[in-house]
Amino acid sequence: MSRNQLTFKKKERAKKQQLKKKEKLEKREYNKANNNKGKDLEEMFAYVDEFGNISNTPPETTYKFKEEDLQRPADPTEVEHFGKVSYFNDAGRYGFIRDNETSETVYFNDRLAGIDLKIGDKVKYKYARSKQGNQITEVELQS
Repeated sequence: MSRNQLTFKKKERAKKQQLKKKEKLEKREYNKANNNKGKDLEEMFAYVDEFGNISNTPPETTYKFKEEDLQRPADPTEVEHFGKVSYFNDAGRYGFIRDNETSETVYFNDRLAGIDLKIGDKVKYKYARSKQGNQITEVELQS
């Protein structure tokens, strides 16, 4: 009885394996028939018109760039700014400078500034952006 049982299990396992192979082959054939890869280069192009709309047809007129379109705006951190010390903490030896034009505040401390600043001092400064916010890199007292 054990011999019959063994051969029956082997036959069932072989049937399952054959069925899996057949399903795998059918799936492979289906994927080959419905493959989207290997498109022509022209089919993969996307065109953008002067208004930013994307289409699959090329535009009738080409846009000519002007010289000023291609230049980057000046980085505000590279330009010298003028401001006034709006807050200073004597205990922590840090404070903030408020820009005269934009009213943005920039952090400073004695180590960054290299000079002693007080509330109301007019300064010329440069700053850099950091994780904590804007910090001064250079500062000069103005008369």
